[in-house]
Amino acid sequence: MRLLIFVMVLSGCAAAIKVGPAGPDPTPTIVGEGDAPGSTIIVYRRSEAGFIGTVASTPAITVNGQGVGTCRFDRPLVLRLPDGVHTLTALTENGQVSQAVSLEEGETKYLRCGTAATPVFAPEPSLVPVDDAAARRELNL
Repeated sequence: MRLLIFVMVLSGCAAAIKVGPAGPDPTPTIVGEGDAPGSTIIVYRRSEAGFIGTVASTPAITVNGQGVGTCRFDRPLVLRLPDGVHTLTALTENGQVSQAVSLEEGETKYLRCGTAATPVFAPEPSLVPVDDAAARRELNL
């Protein structure tokens, strides 16, 4: 009987957890060349609480079909890209979602990455454009 109660308590703890950094990450993953890029896209994942399959999933990120990294809580992706339109895609075992992002000289755009808040072990990814003020607030900048 005690074993059954222990297993029930343990499974309840594993079903709803919170993952993510307490503050901004001083060492983001930077993809691209040069010290002074013309344009930048920052893909980040904010802290979230939810089902263990949702918060444990790390969507893969591609730019124009080329893999550049994963969407993780502890490390934003800083993408230094030439001006123009770029297609960013987030992929998980259970699907993919894409966003076209148009960059002009010196512009920085933000995309929030994550997974759908569903109680499955392989959730669908999400990739949402975010305005500068909201992104800076969520990244604690």
